[in-house]
Amino acid sequence: MSDVVVAEAAASLYAVPLGEFITSRKALAASAKVGGDAAAAKEILALRKPTVTAWAMNLTSREEGSVIADLVGLGARMRAAQARLDAGVLTSVRGERDASVAAYVKRVAEVAAAAGAALSASGLDEVRASAIAALADETAAQALASGQLTRALSYSGFGEVDLSGAVGVTSSGSIMSVLKGGKTADAAKTPETDETEAPHDDELTDEELAQAVADAKAAKTAAKVRREAEVEVSAAEAEMKAAQFELEAAEDAARAARKALVAVQKRLDAARSALK
Repeated sequence: MSDVVVAEAAASLYAVPLGEFITSRKALAASAKVGGDAAAAKEILALRKPTVTAWAMNLTSREEGSVIADLVGLGARMRAAQARLDAGVLTSVRGERDASVAAYVKRVAEVAAAAGAALSASGLDEVRASAIAALADETAAQALASGQLTRALSYSGFGEVDLSGAVGVTSSGSIMSVLKGGKTADAAKTPETDETEAPHDDELTDEELAQAVADAKAAKTAAKVRREAEVEVSAAEAEMKAAQFELEAAEDAARAARKALVAVQKRLDAARSALK
């Protein structure tokens, strides 16, 4: 019963205004304890208060489902293309990716401002990093859509996104420990407890090894796509500089021609005056 109580409490807790989080957390824990569920009360007290950025993204997840759905759907397509090493698809969705990330950042900023908490430039950078992490990693996308983030997410460009302590409970009510990179609620760092590392097995399973190989191939492909894009940009910049040089030369020639025309006109006018 504790998991259900904690999940319901978290759904309520991460929806309250940020300034009411601590008070609401204590009230929900007290209610669980009065109801005879001391274990749930302890886990509720272990739910972390979100950062301002995380709170804004949680609010957006609850109020703007379409922008989250667009981001999650695009991420699924991109990851499928990476798994197939389909560079063509990855290249073709580049513009859509940038537009989707920009739309998400813009919407989070608008939602936060409407709630009276404008995000700083660094906060907007965190929102963008979280969107990129959601595109790269399925569990990060689940965390972003859960509406229960405690901190922003980030993706280094290889492997899974580190979700340790990044979310209280998933949208389905599952405790964070079921998500890759996460920790159990008991191990989460809170004002009342110290953070400890969850035990893990350093030996990779066959499935994890196969995934690591796939990740490496995908990273290699993505790096190739980036290099090709950089070459395209460099070539375009060189062409633009050459065109600019030609334009400036043409403008100089035009100015010289106009001066020559004026001089000829003056000579012609003088000659005509002499004939009169």
